[in-house]
Amino acid sequence: MNNTYFVGMPVSALPTPALVVDIEIMTRNMETMTNYLAKVNTKLRPHAKTHKTPAIGHLQMRAGAVGLCCATVGEAEVMVYAGIPEVMIANEIVDPVSLRRSVNLARQARVLMIVDDCENVKNLAAVARQYGVVVDVLADLDVGQGRCGCRSLEQLEQVAREVVNQKGLNLRGVFGYEGHLQFLPDREERSRKGREATGLLVRAAKELAGLGLNMEIVSGAGTGTYDIAAEFAEMTEIQAGSYIFMDGTYQKLGLPFQQSLTVMSTVVSRPKEDLAVFDVGIKGISPERFHPSLQGVASGCADVKSLSEEHAVANIAGGFDPKPGERYHFVPSHCCSTVNLYDRMFACRNGIVEAVWPIAARRA
Repeated sequence: MNNTYFVGMPVSALPTPALVVDIEIMTRNMETMTNYLAKVNTKLRPHAKTHKTPAIGHLQMRAGAVGLCCATVGEAEVMVYAGIPEVMIANEIVDPVSLRRSVNLARQARVLMIVDDCENVKNLAAVARQYGVVVDVLADLDVGQGRCGCRSLEQLEQVAREVVNQKGLNLRGVFGYEGHLQFLPDREERSRKGREATGLLVRAAKELAGLGLNMEIVSGAGTGTYDIAAEFAEMTEIQAGSYIFMDGTYQKLGLPFQQSLTVMSTVVSRPKEDLAVFDVGIKGISPERFHPSLQGVASGCADVKSLSEEHAVANIAGGFDPKPGERYHFVPSHCCSTVNLYDRMFACRNGIVEAVWPIAARRA
């Protein structure tokens, strides 16, 4: 069925399960982030892995984003081919085919890549020279996550100098992501550890700048630490992604963003008074962190106890009385991995479908 068929339809009439985003709430979330970062003079490079949707990427660019972050080469290709003028591929790219794909994008848009290994730098530079382009590069520092990134200032300097020495590459600065801190529930602990992580990145950038290396970009942080990292004047950009949608995990942190993304589902069975079955399972909502919750229903009145492929089974109590055929909205525990389950999202305003956005980078 053509997506335009649904435009103008009440959200409540959509086939379920349906991925729904409230445009007004999402826009307010974008404004909240943009206004805060403007006050501290820090740029925003939002993560496209959250939405995987060029239409939203363009909204973010029009709201002042300096460019988009992409988790994969495929995401970056989708965004660039859709007209996004600048992307950062926020993962090390090492295999030959992916290197060629990444460098090819630099013919069509500004592309930033991150590196933490001198051999990778040499291979990237060789492809850049072959394609006749100059690729912007950030040196990646591990700030405590224990994943990718240089493990010492000495290693970071070595990688950065290798970038400078290679024709075809342009060192722009440093990158460091404290993903291990995003969901710490205690604000004081998250702030303390976030300042330690960002402080490590900022000090490294100062050291490298003192050695004559270009450090115009210092990039990192996420939705859970955006305002912690931005306290540092040297932090030039923030890589938040989930702030536009929110999810059950981020809801626990007391952030100034509202839930704009939900999965609408239909009650398909009420076999017992204390049990209801909905038509969404792990193929329609991510079970990654914990079971989803029903939006607007008090805690304890509808607790999802199990998810199978196509069904959610919930314990019902407290006078809540869902009936077969009724529609309810679920809040996923993780928005990013839920979005990746769908080919489209229904963008609504005041309960009416305003647009159907293809999730073009799904599986990319």
